[in-house]
Amino acid sequence: MAFQVGDIVSFINESGTGRILKIENGEAEVLMDHGFEEWHPLKELVPRKALNIGEVQAKDRPSKALEVGKAKAHAPEYLEVDLHFEALVDFPKNFSAHEKLQIQLNEVRKAIDKARRGGIKKLILIHGVGQGRLREEIYRMLERMDRLSFYDASYARYGKGATEVELR
Repeated sequence: MAFQVGDIVSFINESGTGRILKIENGEAEVLMDHGFEEWHPLKELVPRKALNIGEVQAKDRPSKALEVGKAKAHAPEYLEVDLHFEALVDFPKNFSAHEKLQIQLNEVRKAIDKARRGGIKKLILIHGVGQGRLREEIYRMLERMDRLSFYDASYARYGKGATEVELR
């Protein structure tokens, strides 16, 4: 695949998307959806088709929540982050359990940073129920952080599979 400056791409080993700014020596400088520029090897990029506005249907529009990677003109009420591994990477079978957990925890860190930068005071971390290991590790990580509190999110909306984080 021949990439060009301006192409929209995602990544084989991490979540998110970006737009190619520069290509040099088998690598591309990518403006990431979180606003920072990063260099990535071309072999780890996946081309994405630009979405025409007319293709978005009402069911595809976000609610009051802002999903990670989507920009909005005003600060949303809260940030909702889906930590199910299949939602984070394109090829989920290529990772060990430890790698999966580390990627998911990194997504939590990035979401908290993004919320703080954007003035968002509440996050919903959707981790699912499963064996409870991800929830346990998220709680362990959040306990070590300052200026936040956390608890189980709305059972009516998320069941037992989500944690709500309030930033102060």
